Amino acid sequence: MFVRQNISNIDIFPFNVSSDHEFRIATMVISGAQNVLIRIRTSGGLEGWGEASSFRAIVGETQKINLAAAQELRDFLMGKDALEYAARTREMDAFLPRNSTIKSAFDMALYDISAKHAGLPLYRFLGGEKRPMETDLTMGISSLEKAGKDALDIVKKGFRKIKTKVGIDPEEDILRLREIRKAVGPGVKIRIDANQGWDRVTAVNCLHAMEELDIEFCEQPVRRDDLEGMRYISERCSIPVMADESVFSPEDALAVIKAQAAPLINIKLSKSGGIKNAIMIANICEAAHISCMTGCMSESGLANTAFCHFAMAHPIVKYFDLDANVGHINEPIIGGVSIRNGMIEFPEGITGIGAEPDPNFIKTLKSL
Repeated sequence: MFVRQNISNIDIFPFNVSSDHEFRIATMVISGAQNVLIRIRTSGGLEGWGEASSFRAIVGETQKINLAAAQELRDFLMGKDALEYAARTREMDAFLPRNSTIKSAFDMALYDISAKHAGLPLYRFLGGEKRPMETDLTMGISSLEKAGKDALDIVKKGFRKIKTKVGIDPEEDILRLREIRKAVGPGVKIRIDANQGWDRVTAVNCLHAMEELDIEFCEQPVRRDDLEGMRYISERCSIPVMADESVFSPEDALAVIKAQAAPLINIKLSKSGGIKNAIMIANICEAAHISCMTGCMSESGLANTAFCHFAMAHPIVKYFDLDANVGHINEPIIGGVSIRNGMIEFPEGITGIGAEPDPNFIKTLKSL
């Protein structure tokens, strides 16, 4: 007999996490994370957790915006069946057509509940099976003097893939990449992310100069709406282009594919509005033979574990940028994935996401 799991309570917590370093990209500088935790409880005693981490220059949201939107979504969702997660996501998209990051936290909590109700880890609930997943570790934009040392420190931690941010000063970008390659040698994969920082001519010039450095791919070299510019770059450079900020929705993925703008797409739950829409993007890419990466913002181990479940369940995801919480200080998350020598390791015997905030830490927070 089917038993509804009506939403009986939703807690909204501001969630700030300290970091051991400042992180600079082409469009902003951050230090630590100003996130939002969502806890959904049901009439049947189930509990699901979700998390939103806003990058204002990318998603157009801040912690304050997310907290305000979360209270509206709470009022909208109360009393509805949490197991009907697809219907709830569609309703949230209709209710708030933007605000993708905070919607992803609610979506995440609903999937956590549904997978727990099924008695399965989330990746199995999504139809996936365990497979090897090797993540990179991302470096922000740093000085020429530090770039090589920072890259070598990443390799010493066991990572064999490095992603570094570029996009502010083209000449320094090229020199910095040379220092990184010199420091780590030929056996380490290097990826770059311009975060929309170049125009199409600058991008072509930079990528031509970087070809000798064996760059695996370049994320989002130009503005998100400049699909013609991305195609211009793709047609002129041997380094593959990956669309990131250009793809928030399934419709965006279709537009990139139709324009033949990029051969690769980065799927982030914070852009798509959650797992349901991310699955739609992955299915579109699989049909078009477009390989994907799953990426992150500055989430804790809670959301990063959810991202790993999603990536595990979709073989079209061939690249992994799942280092969200590396560098966070005293993060109060119990369970979740760990990273050893760059490889994602799942805990055994979990249901749902398999990660949640420490109850003692939650007692110190005040729900809105």
